[in-house]
Amino acid sequence: LLAANQLMLPVQMYINRGFIREAREKMSRLHPIVVGVAGSYGKTSVKNFLTHILSGKYNTISAPKNINTDIGVAEFVLRTDFAKTNIFIVEMGAYKIGEIKKICDMVKPKIGILTAISEQHLSLFGDIKKTQQAKYELLLSLPADGLAVVNADNAYCRECLHEIKAPVMTFGIEPENNPTYLIENIKSGLNGTTWRRMVNGQETKVESPLIGEYTVMNVAPCAL
Repeated sequence: LLAANQLMLPVQMYINRGFIREAREKMSRLHPIVVGVAGSYGKTSVKNFLTHILSGKYNTISAPKNINTDIGVAEFVLRTDFAKTNIFIVEMGAYKIGEIKKICDMVKPKIGILTAISEQHLSLFGDIKKTQQAKYELLLSLPADGLAVVNADNAYCRECLHEIKAPVMTFGIEPENNPTYLIENIKSGLNGTTWRRMVNGQETKVESPLIGEYTVMNVAPCAL
């Protein structure tokens, strides 16, 4: 079985490259705004929340469950009708450096959300610098007229912001990091969660049916 897998690997890689090429060509003929979501955790929650929020006003599509690899995204693109789609939200995962860039080259994101970077994937990347490099491929792929939305409380996210050519907005609960969306006074119970947000000097109370203080850090980038 191991020998058969090794023999079939070049064939499978050739087939995968064909799927990815066809998906890239299809996306080049379409014009939805593509939003990429990357990070060590929180990707699927942010994708689902953002899809729910934007669907109230726009025709929004995102891949179901946790489809986030290059071949998974390619297959979804090829079987999906984007004729009336305004926004396409793409979760982007990586097992090694270069995989998120491959997805970005395929779907051409204009907006990128970086949820967080942590050491939980060191077994895959070897060290935190390589993890940063892999996750930052999304933000470095954004055009100059795009938008990067980044976790300001995460030092690994903040460290490379100067390299991004797109405008940057940030979110967080630590005021010393000067987030665009400052989260304050979080209160959560069985009826949901409330908090106070400060954006551009304007304070607003936010109410959410979601339970758990941690959900606020997933809603904030969607709001931005």
